[in-house]
Amino acid sequence: MTHNNLYQELSNKVGAGHSSIVPKIWEIVCSGEEASLLNTLPATAEDLVQRLGKEREEIDGMIRVLFHKGLVFEATKEGKTIYRLPRHIIQFHDASTLWEEAPPDLLDLWRQYMEEEYPQVPAALKSMKAPPFFRVIPINENIESKSKVLAYEDAAQIVDRASVIAVTNCPCRMIMRKCDKPINVCLQINRGAEYAIKRGTGRKIGAEEAKNILRKAEEAGLVHLTENKASLGTVICNCCSCCCIGLPYMKDPSTSSMLVPSRYQAVIDGESCTGCGICVADCPMDAISLNTSNVAEVNVDSCIGCGVCTHVCPVDTIFLRVVRQEDFIPS
Repeated sequence: MTHNNLYQELSNKVGAGHSSIVPKIWEIVCSGEEASLLNTLPATAEDLVQRLGKEREEIDGMIRVLFHKGLVFEATKEGKTIYRLPRHIIQFHDASTLWEEAPPDLLDLWRQYMEEEYPQVPAALKSMKAPPFFRVIPINENIESKSKVLAYEDAAQIVDRASVIAVTNCPCRMIMRKCDKPINVCLQINRGAEYAIKRGTGRKIGAEEAKNILRKAEEAGLVHLTENKASLGTVICNCCSCCCIGLPYMKDPSTSSMLVPSRYQAVIDGESCTGCGICVADCPMDAISLNTSNVAEVNVDSCIGCGVCTHVCPVDTIFLRVVRQEDFIPS
């Protein structure tokens, strides 16, 4: 198989067979010899020795390099380490971006892909009725007192329950560069943290530092996201509405399949609203506007219940109210 065909085949395997840009990304991140190895995965090191006719020492060296680049992932089954490719284009996007030695051309190509070809992905997932990857975690600051905040809806409690935590850069903002929001705020948890620490892309931190990072993200108007399940996941992303791989697409019903809102919805006390417009400017979903009486109003169809508006309101006139049942978040 020619090198060009190998890069195309690898693109197919991460769900980007339609792309003319992703094969170019593969060409930057791996040589033809490395692509040949990647194209045989999943496999153990012993399998690779047999398939490629190389010495075990050489195979181990290639695997270390490819793991560092974010192109190989490890899993243990029946006491054996099995190596695999990124599961999909999003995992490839995130992992390869955090490669410390990544050349500028790589980030430029990813940006071109995100602007020109990636919008087809959320639309396709929506048409296939694929389950959402992520969900919004509300800022637990001004939630209606009678509402029961579950442990997996509170970012601080998620951090407290984690056994290992690491912080990494945000791949989305590294690539898109559309805002000046903080970059080193992506929290990896448990298996995600172990992977980032082993690979060298993440710094191990404690729960208190993680909570400080969450507060820093809230001050910057970022939205907390995590996997769409009630059990402890592997990441808390702190996302902006201009660079994120999922958040901007929530504004369009035809592409809103990447993530789901929290169980909450913003409510505004019209009598105490001063019409300052801060919530209008800071809402990541453009879900708030001022009416003819200069009072803020929430578009309930657009609100994702992130709580950014409750955090920025100078007179505490906005709060979050539960509007969805507990089983809205899958177990």
